[in-house]
Amino acid sequence: MGMSRSWLLVLVIAISEPGFGQSEAGQSNAGLREIRIDAGKVVGTIRSFQGVNGVPTPIMAGLPNLEQQYRALHVDVIRTHDTMGPTDIDATYSVDNPLLAWLVPDTAQRAKLVNAANAAAIFPDWNADPEKPQSYNFGPTDRVIDGIRATGAKVYYRIGRSWGADFTKLPDLDKFAAVVKHIAMHYNRGWAHGLQNAVEYWEFWNEEDTPLFWTETPETFYQLYEKSARALKEVDSSLKVGADAKAFGYGDGPYREGLLDYCKQRNVPLDFYSWHHYTMDSADPYDFNRIGDEIRKMMDAHGYSNAQSVLSEWNLTPDFTEPEKARLQGVVNAAFVGDVLIYLQDSTIDIAHFYRADAAWMGLFGLSGDYLKPAYTFQAMGTMLATPQRLALDGADTVGLAVLAGRSSDGNTVQILASNYEIPKNYKPRPMELPANALPKEVPMPDFSKTKSLPPRMDIKYNDNRGVRIRIEHLPWGKGGYRVQRYRLTDTENLSLVGDTTGSGDTLDISEPIAPPSVELIVVQRKHAIMP
Repeated sequence: MGMSRSWLLVLVIAISEPGFGQSEAGQSNAGLREIRIDAGKVVGTIRSFQGVNGVPTPIMAGLPNLEQQYRALHVDVIRTHDTMGPTDIDATYSVDNPLLAWLVPDTAQRAKLVNAANAAAIFPDWNADPEKPQSYNFGPTDRVIDGIRATGAKVYYRIGRSWGADFTKLPDLDKFAAVVKHIAMHYNRGWAHGLQNAVEYWEFWNEEDTPLFWTETPETFYQLYEKSARALKEVDSSLKVGADAKAFGYGDGPYREGLLDYCKQRNVPLDFYSWHHYTMDSADPYDFNRIGDEIRKMMDAHGYSNAQSVLSEWNLTPDFTEPEKARLQGVVNAAFVGDVLIYLQDSTIDIAHFYRADAAWMGLFGLSGDYLKPAYTFQAMGTMLATPQRLALDGADTVGLAVLAGRSSDGNTVQILASNYEIPKNYKPRPMELPANALPKEVPMPDFSKTKSLPPRMDIKYNDNRGVRIRIEHLPWGKGGYRVQRYRLTDTENLSLVGDTTGSGDTLDISEPIAPPSVELIVVQRKHAIMP
């Protein structure tokens, strides 16, 4: 889980609620935005950013198995963070840990979680021999990895500790690296009755720039990463290794520039650099592009132009507490997610993992596996991957009204994804304070107010965004017939079918005055290609 400085379809049109943004007074009946799409001009390939945190198998009692839902959303890469035991190498948990109690307030549920988590540690006894299979407890993690693979997604393995684990000192670094090596052997080379080629990405630690996950020095982290990265490459040089899931992606320092300097000087493998961002400070969905640009420049300047930039946690806010639940689970966040997924298409970011997708805190699903509002946006974006040929368009912007259009490889389908979101007028983040005694007495709480944060954009103004007038030109079937289907996501509708019409010709005009916030999904199909 991540932090922000304050704390600590298809056509999809997602528009924030009335009076929610910085629109001019009296704009409720303002003109619609004109969007022009050239269905005959391919300008690239639609990129998938359907990565998530939160594994599909339940991490504690009472949560559903979500393998089917993940497939429906086209989730294609899953980060194994905050699995609460499985995939954690050396973490231990206590019922009275303040951070864990904050996350899971119910004492009985927390006790069950602690018992299961402590029984799931991969290497439970650091006096054991890392060379011997009997030293490892692979079963719980095997089930998590199998669940991820059952969805068709890639495994992105986070090496470190989950939220609420006890603060314990790291064991011998060489031994730790040997354990990591044998875990990779188990999942990629069949060691100890394991799997073959199951895990490609290996990320080192989580938010070590905060004392919530890391209480050692930066130099210790560098050494841990170097030893473990080299050990992984001994197993398979094609494995992708990287670090360091930095909590404050925009902030420079030892866990950003310092880490890259160390790796460059010692020729340490670094296939990707990972970082986090939540927009608690700004509620601006374009933040990720702006930070991504800075990180890409920083990586290039350090000689890592071929390394990937991985946004391994993102969301509107990291606040999992009750006051934010309605915003996280509702159509406002669905609109925000829609904007981000479209804006990422033109970002310098290579992989992104939403935090988080399962039915735990901040998830996309309810306790019975039912979809929450943002899940429908991910579903719509997943549908866009069926029309991967990205089409030229005009009329969108980077302040809220984002649009994406695609065409299928056979030319029989055109889809458009647009998302229109407004930052709340006079937005101010809600303070979120850590529980008392969250850190050990010997670990001082840093002053997060001094952390470098992304300056907010001051020129955001919303115009003509109460809906859209779309013209699609040069439809690939010429003068032939077509079918247009429209699905809508609002506060009361969940991508419900709201229109099903037919027409003909190589040009299509659609006018949609849609009350915000909403999501609309439009699929245009060549008539003879429609299944009966």
